[in-house]
Amino acid sequence: MRQGIGQSTKQESQKPVKPINALAAAVLKIPFTKPPRLIERTTSAPIEVIKEVFDQLTLCDLTEDLLPNWLQVALINTQSPYSNGNGRKVLCEFYELLITYVSKLYIMEKSQQFANPSSLFTDFFQQCPIDYVRRELADFLEAGVGYNGAYPNGFTPWQAWMTYNHVLCLIEASYQLYSNQHMQAVTIRLYSPKKHDFV
Repeated sequence: MRQGIGQSTKQESQKPVKPINALAAAVLKIPFTKPPRLIERTTSAPIEVIKEVFDQLTLCDLTEDLLPNWLQVALINTQSPYSNGNGRKVLCEFYELLITYVSKLYIMEKSQQFANPSSLFTDFFQQCPIDYVRRELADFLEAGVGYNGAYPNGFTPWQAWMTYNHVLCLIEASYQLYSNQHMQAVTIRLYSPKKHDFV
């Protein structure tokens, strides 16, 4: 009888004990979740992202208020990435391309012409490669939020940040559409029959 009790105790003590991860247990009990941010959806749903941006902001908001005021702050900020060399000139040239692109993108979205191949994306991204646009927008943001003086026309650092986020979403979403178009064109060229195949 004692031997049976001893054996049972020995078998129970030999079972491996699983370590309990307190953090994992806490996460399982209280899952922290948030819906994806707009910028996170630019790859999977680019058209919807562009539509959502333009549902939140009118073209007038962007081209006559937010973008011009942001530019003004960036140009008068003497502690910005544009305060030396020809930085201001480069920013102004980029700004003209950007504001034209945003305007045409708005018209395209409102007329729902995304299904048709567009030279708009090609023209813009061949002039302004995506890596350059990302870096320029980051410098533009720094100039917009890092200004210590009085902001013009009631513009604020928060508006600079908000405008940056919306413009970046437009750029990343439209770049995704541009990449998709480019890949489709390459695929068609690779897999379409050549003329001499039918001779």
